[in-house]
Amino acid sequence: MSELSEAELIERFAALPVANVGDAMDRLNVVDSGIQSVWPSAGAKLAGRAVPVTVAGGDNLGIHETIPTLQPGDVLVVNGQAAIHRALIGELIAGRAMAQGCVGFVLDACVRDAVDLEQMRFPVFARGTTPAGPYRNGPYVGGVAAAVGTVVVHPGDLVLGDDDGVAIVPRGRAAEILAKAEAKHAAETKQRAEIGS
Repeated sequence: MSELSEAELIERFAALPVANVGDAMDRLNVVDSGIQSVWPSAGAKLAGRAVPVTVAGGDNLGIHETIPTLQPGDVLVVNGQAAIHRALIGELIAGRAMAQGCVGFVLDACVRDAVDLEQMRFPVFARGTTPAGPYRNGPYVGGVAAAVGTVVVHPGDLVLGDDDGVAIVPRGRAAEILAKAEAKHAAETKQRAEIGS
């Protein structure tokens, strides 16, 4: 495969089921199944560049301070310690992130305003929802790798999500994994045609 730009990689990954991408990575780098789309309806799709941050459980200071640094095409990936007693984001924070060009969130934590997030067409993948708001005291760590749903996410990795869940594509292997995932998808498409489904 000739050298692809980041935009081309993301566009082609976005056209694939996340399951095929996971298969292409030997079923590794697939985020814990407890982290799913929070939209009430099906159809959330996510593809972008990871910006990881690690926060204290139930605290979103690191999210507030990271959002102004986001660039178009970024996905904010948050290690929230798998804490589910507080929502780290809602529709107001999502709106601020969208204004920066952010294309979605993945949080190892809970969120709120799920209906609003779907109406905004802003994909958010998290452990669930709760109306309980967060604290904003810190500490947090940004700009380095973070563990989310048992997967280590480095800045610049590719983040993919759909109704099956989330996978992380290591940036340095993206072209290789894309080729394998596209081949897997083509083979499955052929199989479906042969069995008439």
